[in-house]
Amino acid sequence: MKGLATAYCTQCAKDRPYHYVPVNHWRQLLLTIFTMGLWLPIWLAMVFCPTKVCNQCGGPIWHR
Repeated sequence: MKGLATAYCTQCAKDRPYHYVPVNHWRQLLLTIFTMGLWLPIWLAMVFCPTKVCNQCGGPIWHR
């Protein structure tokens, strides 16, 4: 796993490689339409501030 970005995983208690979960834009669009736009801020947060996911344990990685 050479060259992968790493971050500290609190569940593994080690620096681990991570990935981002892709956003399903069609689902987010439908939710935004059905909630008359109330879902739009959440969708934007998912796009611009994605959650890092540990490759080892699958848990979210937050800042220390």
